[in-house]
Amino acid sequence: MRAAEWYNVTFLPAHNGAAFDTWRLLVTLRIRQDIRDQHASLFGSHQANGRTLVVEDLIAGLTSAISAELPPLLAARHRFQEKVARGDARYDFLPGTDEITDADGNTTTATAIRRGLLDGFFERDTADAWRLNATVPIPADTMRPGLEGTGPAIDLGMAMGALNSGASQWMWDWEDAGGDYKDQLYRAWQNLADLLAHKWDGKPFVHPTKKNRTYTIDVPAEKWPTIFHRVPGLHLHNRQISLNGAPVPAIVPALVIHALSNFDSQQRNGSGIYYYVPKIESWQEARLVSKLLKQLEEAMGLRRGTLKIKMLNERAEYAMQQELIMWVLRENLIGPNVGRWDYINSREEMFRLDPAMVIPDPNTIAMTEPSMSYYTMRNALLALLAGGMPIGGMAAQMQNPHAPENDAKAIRDIWFDKLRERLTGLFRIDGTLHDTYRQSWVATILPAYVEAGRESLVADVADLQRVVDKLNPDETGRLELLGLVAGGKVRPLELTADDLTVDKLFSEEARERLLARPDGPTTEDGLRYAMYMSTEFMFQQLQGNNAAAIFDPRTGLRFMNDLATYEIFWHFLYLTVFHGVELTADGEMSKKGDRVTPELFVRLLDERRETVKQLFAKMGVVYEQSHAELVLTILKRQVVETDSNGRLVPQPRWIKYGSRVLLAIIEQSDADRTAILDGIFGDRKDLAAQLASAGEVPNRSRIEKVLHAYDDVYDVFPTPSA
Repeated sequence: MRAAEWYNVTFLPAHNGAAFDTWRLLVTLRIRQDIRDQHASLFGSHQANGRTLVVEDLIAGLTSAISAELPPLLAARHRFQEKVARGDARYDFLPGTDEITDADGNTTTATAIRRGLLDGFFERDTADAWRLNATVPIPADTMRPGLEGTGPAIDLGMAMGALNSGASQWMWDWEDAGGDYKDQLYRAWQNLADLLAHKWDGKPFVHPTKKNRTYTIDVPAEKWPTIFHRVPGLHLHNRQISLNGAPVPAIVPALVIHALSNFDSQQRNGSGIYYYVPKIESWQEARLVSKLLKQLEEAMGLRRGTLKIKMLNERAEYAMQQELIMWVLRENLIGPNVGRWDYINSREEMFRLDPAMVIPDPNTIAMTEPSMSYYTMRNALLALLAGGMPIGGMAAQMQNPHAPENDAKAIRDIWFDKLRERLTGLFRIDGTLHDTYRQSWVATILPAYVEAGRESLVADVADLQRVVDKLNPDETGRLELLGLVAGGKVRPLELTADDLTVDKLFSEEARERLLARPDGPTTEDGLRYAMYMSTEFMFQQLQGNNAAAIFDPRTGLRFMNDLATYEIFWHFLYLTVFHGVELTADGEMSKKGDRVTPELFVRLLDERRETVKQLFAKMGVVYEQSHAELVLTILKRQVVETDSNGRLVPQPRWIKYGSRVLLAIIEQSDADRTAILDGIFGDRKDLAAQLASAGEVPNRSRIEKVLHAYDDVYDVFPTPSA
C-alpha cells in the first residue's frame, strides 16, 4: 500500500485508567484508507456502558500492552519443539512445582491448581479451592442446550439465515472461516452490528449477486441464537491496521470492535459480549488473553469477568495444560469445546520429527478413535470439575444440492455424532449423575440438519434412553466399543473421589491416552485424497473463501472445510514424504511396503493437474486463467524441493501454518507473488543482504514485502536494527 492509501492517526491516547498507564506515549495508528472510508461506523467514538470510548484508542492501548509479551510467546512454541527434537524435553503435563501467575498477579503452583480444582468440585473448604466464574456467574443464555452454528457474517443473507436456523448459539467466525480478504472482515462486523441493533427487523434484503434471492429475519429476537464472536488466534496479524509500522495482532481489533459496536445492543437484547478464543497452546498465552479481557473490561467500566469466553480446546498442547489454562482464565471462561482437525494437526506438529508418530490417512481418524474419544471425555470431565460447561465438536456435513439422495445419510451422521458426544459427557461421580455435553457445533443453517443434531442435546437426561433406542445395530456396536452403552442401555462413566486425584488425572497413562498414535492405514489413495482436499481448499482460499463446502468423492456428501482441514492434509503429505513412510496397501503407482518418496508425490501431483485440466475443459474454464497451477506450485514447494545436485528431495523447512503462505500472496500482483514465494522458500540472510544493497524505491519496497512475508510465515521477530 502507498502511504496515500492509508488513514493515519498520530496521537497521545486518552487516559482510560490505570490499565493503560504503561502505553501512554506518542503512537501512529494506520488504518487502510478503503477500510476506514467504507466502514467508518466501526471506528471513532462509541457509546458503551455509559462511556464514550474511541476504537482507535483502545486498539492502540491493547496492542501496546501486549507488544513486548506476544512475540516471545509465539517464539516459545518453536523453541520448545526444538528442545523436543534434541531429546531435551517432551510434551507432558507440567511439573507440579511450576509456578503459574494470572493476569491479576496471583501466583501458585501447578499442583495447587490441580488440588484446588478437586477441592472446589467436592466443596472442600481449602485455600486452594477455585471455581470458574466465581465473580460474575455464567449467563443463562450461553448455556441453552442445542446446536451451535458456526460461520462468518460476510454475506448478510446467510447471516439472516443463521438467525432463523433454530440453533441455540451462533459463533460468528472471524478466524478459520472469516478471513480479512479485501474488506470481508469489516463487512462481517458491520453486518453483525446492524443485525444486533435490529436495523434489518421487518426489512427484506435483496441479495446483490444471488439472482432472485431475498432474505428476511423470520423469527423474533428472543428465539435468535445466543451470539458468540470468534476472534483470530494469537498467531494472526491484522493486515489493514498497523501501530508504529507493525501490523497489530488480529485479536485486538476483533475484541475491541465487537465490544464497542455491540455492548449496548446486546444489553438491550438481554445478552452480553461473548467471545470464542482459539489456538491457545499454554497458560502463558491464556494469561495474555486474560490481560486483554481485563483491560477491555476496565476501559468499559465493567465488573471483572463480565466479558465471557468459550475456548477451543483444539490443540494437544492445550489439552496438556487444560487445568492451568482454565485457572488463569477462571474469571471469564464458560468452558472449552473439542475439535477434530486442529487436534490431530497439532499432534502431527508435536511429533513431526518422530517417524513412528506420523498419523495414518487423516480421513480414517474419526472421533470414535480411542485417543480422540478420551480427549473428548477428558475435556468434559475437567470442565465439570472446574464448574464450567463443555461444548462438543463440529459436524461438518453439508447438503449436496446435486445429490439430494445423500441427505438422509448426512442427517443420520449428524444425529449419531451428537448422541455420541452427549453420552461421552455423562459421569456418575459418587452416585451423582452429571450431564455435561448439552451444546455442540454444526456447519450449516439448513433446518433439517440442525434439527437432526439438536435432538440428542435438548433431550432431558431422563429421556435420553428413548433417543438411544433409535440406534441401529451397527451404531449400537460402535457406542458399546466406546463403553457409552451396554446392552443397548445408557452407561454413564462411573467414578468415585478415589478415581479423581491429582496423581491419577495427570498420570503417565493419561498422557499416553491423549497422545497415542491412531491406528490405521497409510495408502496411496490416502495421499491422493489428502492432495485433493488440500488443493481444493487452497483454490478456494486464494479467492478469499476461508471456509468452503467441498465435495467428498468418497461419500457423495459435501463437508465444510477451513484453514484447519487444509493444515492437516498438507502436513500429512509433508510428513509422509519427509519420513518416507511405508505404504500399507497396493496402489495404482505403488505397492504395499513401498516408501513414500518425493517422486511418488510429484507423480500424484501431475495426476491431479491432469484431472483438473480435464474437469476445467468440461466446464469451459481456461486452466491457465485460473489459480490452479499456482495452487499446485505452492503445494509442491511446501513438500519437496530440488537440491544443489538437481535431485528431488523432501522439503527441509517446516511451516507451522501453511495458511500464512496463502495469506502472504492472496492480494498481490503476479510479480510480487513470485518474489514472495521465492523468498519464503529461500534464505533469510539472502533477503536481508538484498535489502541492505537495494537502491531504487520500487525494488526496495518489494524486498521489504518479501522479508515481511518470510518473517510472518516462520515467526521470525527481528530486532529493530534488523
